[in-house]
Parts: sequence; C-alpha cells; structure tokens
Amino acid sequence: MQENRPEQTVVYTVDEDTFMRACHALWAYRAMGQRGNLTVAAGLFTLGAFLTYQGIPGVWDVVVLVVAIVIVALDVSRDRLWRSFYRKHPKYPGPITARVADNGVIVDSDEGQNHLPWNAFQSFARTDQALFLIIDQRQFSVIPLEAFDSPQSASAFEDALSRHLRRLPRRFM
Repeated sequence: MQENRPEQTVVYTVDEDTFMRACHALWAYRAMGQRGNLTVAAGLFTLGAFLTYQGIPGVWDVVVLVVAIVIVALDVSRDRLWRSFYRKHPKYPGPITARVADNGVIVDSDEGQNHLPWNAFQSFARTDQALFLIIDQRQFSVIPLEAFDSPQSASAFEDALSRHLRRLPRRFM
C-alpha cells in the first residue's frame, strides 16, 4: 500500500542575478565552474609567459596561450548565452509556484501551468544557492533556497524530490 504524502509547495521569483549565481553554482557542482576555468586559464597564461621568458622556441608557448584564451572565451560566451536565455524565457518575470506531488512536479508561472511527470527529469541537485530539477544536460529548473521559509521546509522539499529522483553526483569541487 502506497503511503500518501502531502504535497510540498514553494513560491519564488528568480531575477537575472539570482539565476546566474545559481547557474554558476550548478556549473561548479557539475564540473569546475567559472572559478575553476579562470584558474586553469591563469595557470596556462603563467605557463605561456614562463615559456616565452625562458626563450623556449617552437609553438608550445603560443599553443598554451591560445588554449588559455579559448577557455576564457568559452566561459564568457556561456555566461552571455545563459543571460540571453534568461531574458527570453517567459517563465521568469513573475512569481513561480512549484508543487511536488506523487505523480510529478506542477509549475505555475507567467508561462502557464506545466505538469511534468517524474520521468521528464533525469535527476536533481542541491548547491548552497538552489535546488535544481535536471531535465537533461542543458535544461534545468532553478529553485532558490532563499525562497523557503526555513531550512526544514527546504529539506522537506528536497526529501520529496529524493523519493522520485536520484541526486546528481558532484563531480569535482
């Protein structure tokens, strides 16, 4: 006999800064994130400068510097792309209500009401910034932790998610 649990509900808004902080937190959770990318790029710039200073002939110093530039360019491009996505998405300007029920997640927003069954999601993640419902490699929903009344209500919401979805494992940092 299946136990009938109460729905977990949260009402929140996501402005662009909150969205981008959450994105950066998720990227760091899934890989190295912006700080890690910039650290690697700085290390490569330093290595390239050292190779040039040492007078090591060949293309190695150029290759190292070009890789560092590419890492920075990709990071900046990713940031601009996701800011553009946020600005174009009709879901975010107003309040959003997310309800977790036994049959899925129901989201009410300016976009309308969406009922997503559990099989629409791959997993969920929690960072210091937010809870994330991961749809696929590039799609996710952000629920800021600051939207919850208390840490206990955030934990209850997370527990409801964990009954239906696996937690996305942290990769690096």
